[in-house]
Amino acid sequence: MPTRLARSIACALIAIAVAASIELAAADQWIEVKSPHFRLVSNAGEGKTRRMAWELEQMRGALTALWSWMKPDLNKPLYILVLKDENSMREFAPEYWERRGGVRPASLWMTGPDQHYLAIRTDVEVDDQITLNPYLSAYFSYGGLVLDQSIATELPFWFMRGFTGVLSNTIVRDDRVLFGPIIPWHINALRDLPRMPLAKLVTVTRRSPELKQSEFLKTFDAQTWALVHYLVFGDQGKRAPQFAAFIKLTAEGRDPVAAFTEALGPIDAVEGGLLIYVQRQLFVYQQVKVDVNVQREKFPVRQVPAAEAVSSRALFHAVMDRPVESRAAIAEARKLDANDAASYAAEALLLDREKKRDEARAAYAKAVELGTTSAYAHYRLASLTWQPQPSKDTLVAVDGLLAKAIDRNIRYAAAYAWLGDIRVSLGNPEGVGLIRRAITLEPREASYRLRAASVMLRQGKPAEARVDAQAALTLAETDEERRSAQELLDAIARAGRQ
Repeated sequence: MPTRLARSIACALIAIAVAASIELAAADQWIEVKSPHFRLVSNAGEGKTRRMAWELEQMRGALTALWSWMKPDLNKPLYILVLKDENSMREFAPEYWERRGGVRPASLWMTGPDQHYLAIRTDVEVDDQITLNPYLSAYFSYGGLVLDQSIATELPFWFMRGFTGVLSNTIVRDDRVLFGPIIPWHINALRDLPRMPLAKLVTVTRRSPELKQSEFLKTFDAQTWALVHYLVFGDQGKRAPQFAAFIKLTAEGRDPVAAFTEALGPIDAVEGGLLIYVQRQLFVYQQVKVDVNVQREKFPVRQVPAAEAVSSRALFHAVMDRPVESRAAIAEARKLDANDAASYAAEALLLDREKKRDEARAAYAKAVELGTTSAYAHYRLASLTWQPQPSKDTLVAVDGLLAKAIDRNIRYAAAYAWLGDIRVSLGNPEGVGLIRRAITLEPREASYRLRAASVMLRQGKPAEARVDAQAALTLAETDEERRSAQELLDAIARAGRQ
């Protein structure tokens, strides 16, 4: 068969398969369930969706009950898809079924430029006697995001991976929440594979080249999970206060290895106790009673229009870099509703990824015109509207878009920082407070400190500018950030000599 003909037939078959998938999805009854802290869109029926929302609320509440320093409200929106079966998951994430012998996931987690995406299947039966969460990978990702934004300083990497590993196996039952049941493959790895000396383990960072090796990461995750499990639950919980002291020292910016020794004791002694701990047959874990005040039957439910349901798939595919499926869903959504704002937001994401700046700007503008709820669409349109040496009209236009972004996400740090800068440029000195809000939300982000320093310098406050610029230099992770911070410090020094 000629190559061109074969390619044409293949494309036609893909188009037919995508169209059939969309028609099947459109036939599903989609609903939205809102709990106090989560929004779920589902084709799995009201009962299962309410249950999933209730479980997430219970996990969130138990986290803060056990660890008061936890800050579970994410700065970027979390979009949760609750899917009724494997076929539904395959429609959203076909790549897993395209791999021969590949994993058929019970849950998926992705982070896009606009929001976090969590997809969960409800057809995974869980025996009440089993203490292994079928959504382990999704809970790992959620726990990691919560942990990362709960402490202002960068956390030791062993602590991040180990704590999120423990949190990932959280199980919600009708009357209690279980934190920390063992993860069998971690125990097996610890008993079967060579272990890394603890003195080396605690020095590994997220930038360590060894982490690119799958076997190293497997062993590292098993050991860090075991270490945190030991420190939280071992010796009848006697080490838990020491672990809390370590967290406090880390939050204060203490050197992680020094904080480890000061709070937990000599590394060799901890390692000895850990080696004994992982050889035991029985492991304890934490149980917390469910919050009876969270009543799933009172969660409001809304029927989701067909176009909106199809657009959710378009967004999901856009973030997963599946442009064929995403564009097919966009077209179907617009057949159902020509004014579906989410379809334009999805199209804009695709065009942005393809670096088609002008077309992306037009798609974002259309999404905004049609009333999109996406804070990111407003923020990104502001970015694409910006010009070097902006006129007052441009400043006012960008100001309006950023204000709408914050209206749609009151935790949008980048929007606060930029809006504050623009407000100062427009003659409103109170814009500084918006930049400070951004720093509070994301204290490890160097760019917000740079904006604050620049504004302070423009306002004739070199001493305050120096503090922010020096903080930016300390927080900088890239050569560009370090160069910008140093250039600003130099400018501040020159201003001080004048």
